[in-house]
Order: sequence, then structure tokens, then C-alpha cells
Amino acid sequence: MQPLLSKYGRVVKNLASELLNCAPGDRLLPVQEYAARLEVSVGTVQSALDHLQAVGSATFDPRGRLGTFARSLHYPLLWSLAKSRSVIGTMPLPYSRRLSGLATGIRLQFGRQPVELSLRFMRGAVNRLQALATGQFDWALVSSFAAQTAHAHGFDITVLFSLGPATYMADHVLLMRGTSSGIQDGMRVGVDLQSNDHTYLIRAFSRGKSVEFVEIEYERGAVLIRSGEIDATVWSREDLPADLSDLSVIALDYQTEPALMALSEGAIVINRGNLPVANVLRAVLNQDELVQIQRDVIDLNRLPSY
Repeated sequence: MQPLLSKYGRVVKNLASELLNCAPGDRLLPVQEYAARLEVSVGTVQSALDHLQAVGSATFDPRGRLGTFARSLHYPLLWSLAKSRSVIGTMPLPYSRRLSGLATGIRLQFGRQPVELSLRFMRGAVNRLQALATGQFDWALVSSFAAQTAHAHGFDITVLFSLGPATYMADHVLLMRGTSSGIQDGMRVGVDLQSNDHTYLIRAFSRGKSVEFVEIEYERGAVLIRSGEIDATVWSREDLPADLSDLSVIALDYQTEPALMALSEGAIVINRGNLPVANVLRAVLNQDELVQIQRDVIDLNRLPSY
């Protein structure tokens, strides 16, 4: 019996994979064509299609000589049947409540579906996009700025969700030691070279100044300023330390640097043409609820959980 069960399971898996690329209303191939392609009998294919309906992963609409059409498709369940693995996503390190709020919302929404989620955290949008391109991940969270400039770095992606202003980072400020009124010649300015966003901001607000760029990890910026290793860096206001007695904070002007808007917005991206991942994410994620969960975490009305 085991070879028969294995063959039947293989047919179910293959048909689920086919359906992950379909949309409701699409016409299925004739059963005979599936049978020839999978080297099984017509009866085995029909039994597999019946199984997909029985478990709720799809419903079909037979129309006689016109063929059979997909009436409804449950993409998360189809993914589980086809892939036998979790959906794997990558995000920035959750050093801020804003980012941990997104991770919390994504985890909660996947938790309602019959598909597992694996979240991996990685510094640097280019690193995440590179890992996405090589198939290590199914989707990535980056800023809209990183998504808009991805093609220039050789990445062929599709933006599946643009989450809106202030969903990635908000209220950028210059953080400096002492009482400085801005970046001055001779300063050592911390820049996280793993982050194109941070690198862009640092270069934009150091323009015209003779400064030394010092490579840092973004989340250690305040510590490095206080230790004297750097004089200034760009930071997020919500991540500022409680004690600012020895630091200067200067708000950055969105009007003089329009890219700040794109830098503040989160974007969920996939490799272009990856229909299975697109279909699953669109079925699982509700953008309005996701942003509301993020807001609840930022406002301390919900504990982060991811």
C-alpha cells in the first residue's frame, strides 16, 4: 500500500502547486493532461482533485465541454499541501517598537491560518534583498526607499504591500554629543553601511561638510556617541534614550529631504513573478489590521509577541 499512498500524495502535492499559481475563475487543465504529465491514471488525478475539495483547499466548477474552473482557492492551505514547509520572511532587527509591532501583527495574522511562518531578522536591506533573490526567503520587509532603489542594485522585486507613512521608521533626528547645532567639519559621523537607508540619510545631511564616516551598527549609535567614538549620527526620535542631558537632538526636515517620506514607510516585497508567495501573503495579511496592531504596540496597548 505504501507506494500507492506515496504516488497519491505526490499527485495531491503537484496539483496543489499548480493551483497556487491560479486565480479563482481560471480554467484547469483537462484531467487527462494532468494524468499524462504526472504519469498516473485519470482516476488518481480525479481522486486527488476530490481530496483537495474535501479538505477545503479549493472548490471547482465543472462546465461540461468547457472544462473545469477554479471557483475558490484557499492559498494558505494549498501552500501547506504543496510545500510541506513554512513561509519564510525576513525583517530588520526589531530594535524599535515600530518594527516589533509589525512583527507582532504578521505573526498574529499567520497564526490564524493553516500555514506556518518562520521569521528571520537580518541587518541591512541589501542583505535581505540578496537573501530574497537567492531563495533563502519568500518575502522581505524593507523601506519603500529601499524598494524603489532595488532595481539599481540588481534586484527584480515586486512591492506587495506599501504599508503607509511612519510604518518603518519615523521622526528622524540628528543625535550629537554636547550642544552642537548641526554636523560640522571635522566630526566623526556614525553610519550603518549595512543599511542603504541610513547611509543615504547620513550622506544627505553631511553634504558639503568635511567629515569622517565611521561604520557602526545603527542600534549602538547613542552608546557610541556617549563613549566618544563618534560625534553624531542619524537616529529615530522614538528610540532616543530617556536621559538626553549630554546629547543634542535636531529634527530633520522632510521638506529639504523628500526621501525621508519613503524612508519612513515599510514595504513587503517578493521576487517578481512569485505568484504562490503573492497569493498566500495577500490571503493572510490584512494591511489595515497590521498597521493597527503596530500602533497598539507603539502606544504600549499591546505587548510585542513574535
